[in-house]
Amino acid sequence: MEDARLLFDSMVVRDLVSWNIMIDGYTADASLTFGLFQLFLTEGKKPDCYTIGNLLRASIEVNRLEMISELHGFSIKLGLERSNVALVRSLIVAYAKCGSLSNALKLYECTMEGDLISCTALITGFAQQNSFTSCAFDTFKEMILMKTKMDEVVVSSLLKICTTIASISIGRQIHCFSLKSSQIRFDVALRNSLIDMYAKSGVIEDAVLAFEEMEEKDVRSWTSMISGYGRHGNIEKAIGLYNIMEHEGIKPNDVTFLALLSACSHTGETEIGWEILNTMVNKYGIKVREEHLSCMVDMLARGGNLEDAYELMRSKNGITTSLSSSTWGAFLDACRRHGNVQLGKVAAAQLLSMEPKRPVNYVNLASVYAANEDWDNALKTRKLMKETGSCNTDNTLNKRF
Repeated sequence: MEDARLLFDSMVVRDLVSWNIMIDGYTADASLTFGLFQLFLTEGKKPDCYTIGNLLRASIEVNRLEMISELHGFSIKLGLERSNVALVRSLIVAYAKCGSLSNALKLYECTMEGDLISCTALITGFAQQNSFTSCAFDTFKEMILMKTKMDEVVVSSLLKICTTIASISIGRQIHCFSLKSSQIRFDVALRNSLIDMYAKSGVIEDAVLAFEEMEEKDVRSWTSMISGYGRHGNIEKAIGLYNIMEHEGIKPNDVTFLALLSACSHTGETEIGWEILNTMVNKYGIKVREEHLSCMVDMLARGGNLEDAYELMRSKNGITTSLSSSTWGAFLDACRRHGNVQLGKVAAAQLLSMEPKRPVNYVNLASVYAANEDWDNALKTRKLMKETGSCNTDNTLNKRF
């Protein structure tokens, strides 16, 4: 790009094509793109649909929704939106990718119903945000009615939505539709979505079928199946599948180990959990994330090993950032269940420094005291909650007491 810019700067006359080529070349760097666009405007040039399209791509790279809105307004002012289908499509994609699904949907309904790229952008956006789920299925129905060409990206996104809302019936219908369609290619990504959908919806047998039918599997395929077995409490099959995965030369990633640790947490397999954590760190050199630590803490706390859980939280096993309130909250709840006042107070102190207005933190601490018949401190905690103005939760506290 340096040589291109030198040549561009040396040009005596620069037409719109040369400007568009340079702006297109800079789209990976938004600051350079918009810097050049400012120079473009300073020289009195007027953009066309290609200029706006390039700027929209640069805006997507840095998730600049406000810039997309400005470019949309600019295109309306110049009369470009009415005359160019590709530009409208680019606007829909930009809005959807940057999270403004309502604006994307408005544009789609006004101008682009049935367009594959627009439909794909919308449905993918709906899946990523877990919102407008009914709109996603309505868009899919429109695509069928208008005989719009389908692809596996649309189907994968719809399956993700089915997984989120736990709708196995709709998921099966989409699976059947895909099998009947000659347009949809059952690639690795689509088959992974099927495994994930069936496993998370509780139909582990169909997840196994989808997995076994795959000629080519990637790390996500194996991880989804391991996670499915773990979620159903079958630690033996989860570990067995992990061993086969290693034997076949597939390198596990941090998500694979998270699935294994979660399985150990659900089944209380403390020793196996420690072995998995050590393998992850020492054999594969994968850094411990808070999610891994939370699984270990939950696993230890469930078994009443609160001291070990606390030591692990204190050491943080290489994690440089502070532990989140969700990890401390889970530990406090475990202290409440096991009646450990000392560690419960430590966890509560951490939580109250992070979330002083959250009533459940006071409720759990009061319950720790109440479980040990320390009514004075239980009532003091209740009083403190009222003084901080957290919330009127007398009924919740009374139920816990």
